[in-house]
Amino acid sequence: MRKFFYRMGFNDKEIVALSGARTLGRARPERSSWGKPETKYTEIKAKRDEDLFVLPIDAVLFEAPSFKLYAEKYAEDQDTFFKDFAEAHAKLSNLGAKFDPPEGIILDAAP
Repeated sequence: MRKFFYRMGFNDKEIVALSGARTLGRARPERSSWGKPETKYTEIKAKRDEDLFVLPIDAVLFEAPSFKLYAEKYAEDQDTFFKDFAEAHAKLSNLGAKFDPPEGIILDAAP
């Protein structure tokens, strides 16, 4: 992870925040055969549920000392996680993402 993110100027805090993206929505077992309907940093930390959408990378977040510092913090303080995730995501988005087509796409509302 560091090799990939460091070259873009991200630090360990930002790497951990971005790695928590899976905890923000739903791991969809019906689409991926993984997980359960929702995941949270606290559940990843505890690894309580064998059906939880946990990847090997998630375990590293609680094992590598410099990652663990932030992973533990986010497991305890969701508001800090949301703040740090938003900042890291904005940084990632501002690295020059290109849209194709340039004007974007419009999704029609379902009937």
